[in-house]
Amino acid sequence: MAPDADLQHLEVLDKANAILTALEHGERSANEVSEQINEPISTTYRLIRTLLSLDWISHGSARGLYRVGLQAMAAGSAFVDTLDVRELLSPLLLHIRDTTLLTSYLCLPSGTHGVCIERHAGHGVRLLALTVGGSMPMSSGSGPAAMLAAMPPQDADEIMDQLGVRGDQRTTLKQRLAGYHERGYIVSDGDATRGVASFGAPIFDHEGRVAGSVSAGGLRDSVIGNARLADLIIETSRYGSELLGWKGTDGQAH
Repeated sequence: MAPDADLQHLEVLDKANAILTALEHGERSANEVSEQINEPISTTYRLIRTLLSLDWISHGSARGLYRVGLQAMAAGSAFVDTLDVRELLSPLLLHIRDTTLLTSYLCLPSGTHGVCIERHAGHGVRLLALTVGGSMPMSSGSGPAAMLAAMPPQDADEIMDQLGVRGDQRTTLKQRLAGYHERGYIVSDGDATRGVASFGAPIFDHEGRVAGSVSAGGLRDSVIGNARLADLIIETSRYGSELLGWKGTDGQAH
């Protein structure tokens, strides 16, 4: 195949991908898609007809509207099914540990708790509050609490009810959770283990739901005020979410 033909095919694929991206967040008309992808309406209609024939897009709920088709959804589902969260994110945890010499953690949500599925021990103090396979209430620590902070308020309140977090304790916890929305990460300062602190941030999946959290901790003096650690946690949260298919525009999905 000639190089010019290859380039032309790549351009067509790029335009088709732009249409699918435009339809990710809901139904659109051909005119709306044309404006969003910055292509002439005639080109947009031609691409839409092709994608309709392949079932990558389908007709919407009203005449003239289009939405993502079954083939695109099936491909996305197959991609998600093949993901191994631990395998994907373990290198990121190692980078945090090697850069900061602190212990790094990967937790997944399980009911009212965060379960540690990966841990890379840092240097110095031996932290035993959360080991691989162990769990911690989402009201404690930084990783579990980061998942709670990023959930829709109604879901977070339900978890706090189930954990029995009420009164002044609930007020204090909500103030701590608010820190995530202010700076992009949660601080744990002695609430899980005396003299130990950590920073944690949530990870989101392709639908913007809380899929887990990354965190790192150690002796208080090595964590509190550690701007480099804060940046690493935020960067890892974002990149880890992108690896799971998240396409948010900032550090928060909600």
